[in-house]
Amino acid sequence: MIPDAKNILIIKWGALGDLIMATSTIKTVRENYPHAKITMLANSIMRQLLPEGEIIDEYLLIKKSGRRVDESALNQFKLIFTLRRRKFDLVINLKWKSERAALLTYLTNAKTRVGYKENSFYNVFTHSIIHPAGGYHEIYRNMDIVKAIGLKPAAEKPIIFISGDDRAFARKFFEENKLAKEKTVCIHPGASKENRAWRPERYSELSKKIAEKFGVKILFTFGKDELNLVRGIKDAVGENALLSPQTKTVSQLAALIDMCGLFISVCTGPMNVANAVSTPIIALLGSTDPLDWSPFGEEHRTIKSPLVLNEYTDEDERAALDQISVEKVWSVVDKKLEELLKKS
Repeated sequence: MIPDAKNILIIKWGALGDLIMATSTIKTVRENYPHAKITMLANSIMRQLLPEGEIIDEYLLIKKSGRRVDESALNQFKLIFTLRRRKFDLVINLKWKSERAALLTYLTNAKTRVGYKENSFYNVFTHSIIHPAGGYHEIYRNMDIVKAIGLKPAAEKPIIFISGDDRAFARKFFEENKLAKEKTVCIHPGASKENRAWRPERYSELSKKIAEKFGVKILFTFGKDELNLVRGIKDAVGENALLSPQTKTVSQLAALIDMCGLFISVCTGPMNVANAVSTPIIALLGSTDPLDWSPFGEEHRTIKSPLVLNEYTDEDERAALDQISVEKVWSVVDKKLEELLKKS
């Protein structure tokens, strides 16, 4: 552990799932440095997961468009000068595949800089580790970076902040629709791309089976541009299905998922939200390696496509998900719901 670190920078930007899988590592930094000022360089969605307060004292935000940083050259130079002026003691780079993040880490001029070794930036860190080969869970990839400087985690499960207002928002919806946690299954049919989503007719068929056998309600959540897709699935299921209210923040979505007894989806940001609020998950993984991205925890279940892909096109991703049958998913859901309902 770096004993004299009082001014710390953590670097991590990315998609929702990437950020959620870093939250337990960020919490570990706070627990090991309770009195330090911790600044985070991230995209804006990170501030929804961990608002400024107990864990992160201040954010420096970087704009992101898709997988790319969307900042002008002038703004990027300004960022470098801002980072150098802050005189950080310790910089923790959790963006292990990003040469940009590695270079920013070096340009802070911090005394201690920690991250994964990069082929083209092997000497930018004062403390570094070699990226593990093969499948390795994202939780561990993040946590290993801070373990390299001797930090010890109290817990590895991801976390997410839910405001009191957003908990009230979810409770009101459940009360108005007479929903009970143990009798509500949340399904998120959408995905970042159409070829990464399970077929809508399969969700409809699965949902009917669940509702008919267990007498539960199916709550469908949706993201941007997914309302028509989800409404079509809900209408095909009938009276035992309903749409969630539109959520404006990750905290609102988390509050709704937290009220449900089971969550079902492919590998999506909302799946990782469910992981952070400890709602049991059944995850359908097509091209995704479960060693990297399965839900973290023994209470969850993962269904991996029999089609194993090391490299793949959009068509390959679609083919992988298509090989996950309704019958296979139903067999896992049936057993899991029997188990959960016995406990309730």
